[in-house]
Amino acid sequence: MFEVHYNSTTSLLLLFKQEISNEINAEVLAMQERIQKAIKENEIYGIEEIVSAYASLLIYFDPCKLSLERLSIFLEHIKHEKIFLNTQPSLCLELPLCYDEEFGLDLQSVCMHTKCSKEELISLHTKPFYRVFMLGFMAGFAYLGGLDKRLFTPRLSSPRLKIEAGSVGIADKQTGIYPISSPGGWQIIARSPLKFFDKENETDPTLLKAGMFLKFKAIDRAEFDDIKQRLERNAYERVVYEYKDS
Repeated sequence: MFEVHYNSTTSLLLLFKQEISNEINAEVLAMQERIQKAIKENEIYGIEEIVSAYASLLIYFDPCKLSLERLSIFLEHIKHEKIFLNTQPSLCLELPLCYDEEFGLDLQSVCMHTKCSKEELISLHTKPFYRVFMLGFMAGFAYLGGLDKRLFTPRLSSPRLKIEAGSVGIADKQTGIYPISSPGGWQIIARSPLKFFDKENETDPTLLKAGMFLKFKAIDRAEFDDIKQRLERNAYERVVYEYKDS
């Protein structure tokens, strides 16, 4: 299922089959859940953090509490267990996106590159159910799998110094969401009015989680402003779909 690699004096890297797929990512998250369960039930002591990615897990540990040998033995033990993947239907969060040129800074250049009209681009971008494979680059930045290959577009040759929070971009084979304002090199095609990172929420600051599904819904500028206002009044209710493997 995975290979164990020495990463540093305080971390081990578990490498799964190196491919971007729902199946491999599900294995990664199932193993992460297994290790978290072991920590919670005191099966192992000294693991400080587990970071999941497309096809890997990075495990940080405290060498004063857990030896490398003990951790390696534990990982070899659970490696041969039958890990049960979550086969229940997944919920999918609907994300409203406004594709107005005001927000879609690179909309025209992406249309030129893909030879799509704006209407075709929006149709292709809003059709799939996207899996959140991982969070990275910055707190809450979601890397989404499932982009239609007709929309594959390279990154900007020169990154922008500032991308507004909620902006949605394309970089090569992926689409992703900027949770906060930051520099960035993805081609920006839309913006969501939702809030993706809340620094005031110390226990659960990110809206998106690895393993969940998203579906984009195109909205106009008036709907964008309306959702913004309702969020400020705490009067906006998120829309959730049941994920269907189409």
